[in-house]
Amino acid sequence: MSKMLKKIALIASLVTVIGGTLTFVMTWRSLGFGDDFMMSWLSTFALCVLCIAPIGGVFSYLVHHLVDGVLPNLSELKQDLVFGLIMALIMESIMAVVTTINLHGWLALEVFIKQWGATFLAALPMGIAFSILMSLVIKRRLTVLLAKA
Repeated sequence: MSKMLKKIALIASLVTVIGGTLTFVMTWRSLGFGDDFMMSWLSTFALCVLCIAPIGGVFSYLVHHLVDGVLPNLSELKQDLVFGLIMALIMESIMAVVTTINLHGWLALEVFIKQWGATFLAALPMGIAFSILMSLVIKRRLTVLLAKA
């Protein structure tokens, strides 16, 4: 397998595990487990991946520079943790919007905000756990693996 293909496979597996888990929880919170759950979850996951991939890269770049500029005296580890928490909030917010629209359509603003909030808050603890895991463990190992691949 080529080096580029290995890198793509590694990133795709991370996106699948993290995105799949978070959209699973969001879909469950929005619909519960029923006959339409699996198709609803898969369509939500697909839409989130399509939205998150390009948006995530842009926000990652901007947040990284923001954290470096605002908190230059923090250690690299602390900067990584702040970066991870901010990215978790941003990306989960986007995922909750996509999930809410996909599962419920365009709702009245009050209803949309209520549904979005419930969806967002249901997955937030898991998203924060993923961001801490990424900051403390996976990012460093991923950097080494991507350099070798």
